[in-house]
Amino acid sequence: MSGGVDSSVAAAMLVEQGFQVVGFTLKLWDAEDEEHARKVCCTTVMARDAGKVCSLLGIPHYTLDLRDDFRKEVIERFDREYLAGRTPNPCVHCNSKVKWGRVWEKVQAIGMEWLATGHYAQMVMNEYGVPALVKGVDGSKDQSYFLWEIPRPLLHRTLFPLGSFSKLEVRDYARKLNLPVAEKEESQEVCFIPRDDYRGWLKSRHPELEDGALSGNVVDEHGATIGQHDGYPFFTVGQRKGLGLGGGRKLFVTKIEPMTHQVHVGPEEGLTLRQFEVERLNLLSSDYPFTGENGYSVKIRYRDVGQPARLTLLPVDRMLVELESPVRSLTPGQSAVFYHGDDVIAGGIIC
Repeated sequence: MSGGVDSSVAAAMLVEQGFQVVGFTLKLWDAEDEEHARKVCCTTVMARDAGKVCSLLGIPHYTLDLRDDFRKEVIERFDREYLAGRTPNPCVHCNSKVKWGRVWEKVQAIGMEWLATGHYAQMVMNEYGVPALVKGVDGSKDQSYFLWEIPRPLLHRTLFPLGSFSKLEVRDYARKLNLPVAEKEESQEVCFIPRDDYRGWLKSRHPELEDGALSGNVVDEHGATIGQHDGYPFFTVGQRKGLGLGGGRKLFVTKIEPMTHQVHVGPEEGLTLRQFEVERLNLLSSDYPFTGENGYSVKIRYRDVGQPARLTLLPVDRMLVELESPVRSLTPGQSAVFYHGDDVIAGGIIC
């Protein structure tokens, strides 16, 4: 329970359905100030709000201090990915390593049978009695994209009470129960990055970015050096603003090379691709052959509508993805999530 309206309503729905419910709030990091703490999840401020909801619902509430796990599994990985020239998605790894990792261990330790969250997704049993992760009914809020890395054996122990509801319905439910978080705003930022300033975050933790050790050349599509930059981790594929090049030509970051510190730029058409690979593949279903064109689609970012794709399994947990139509700004380090209809069948990291 993050202290927000979604997880609060999820808990209320489970109480109403007759479950024995225990509310867990996670303390994952220390906010710099209370203003920042109120905008994001997993802080002491949010734990107080979750505690008030649990008191109203008449259920136990505990705060789990998982700061060490979060630092190792999410924060340190976030830094490593940027220093490797990639753009990470920390929410995905927090879900799989912390919530469906350490929290699940705690759930089992006290004899609970299910792990439930306020994500907008669904867990549906198919005709063979096998659990399937499915998109939430509210397409504008569907969060299945962030859940692809859940360990497959835990699917049948997971509940998503909000999956068949819209955000408006969830708000109305909270108002009817007079929950104190009914009108609370949603958190939109990466929780541990103050003011959403990831450059400032990296600088504060890596002196080599302050002293220019990771600076280098900006290179155009012809291999010519056309400028300098103050650190390749400050860039992401597809970026246009902040290049500091001047001139009238529209240029975008097309590639980042950590070994040489070079940031490659070029015209927009240089960002368009029809084929890519993913690594660290997690198969959530064994019911699909992953060969040929069998109605598969892939999302390469959260707000993506999904693109028809031909999928081919490769050795060592990799997948080759061939798109029906070219897409722009495939970003190494981001998640590619594969669907068959509304079912999430696999996911991996764009490499």
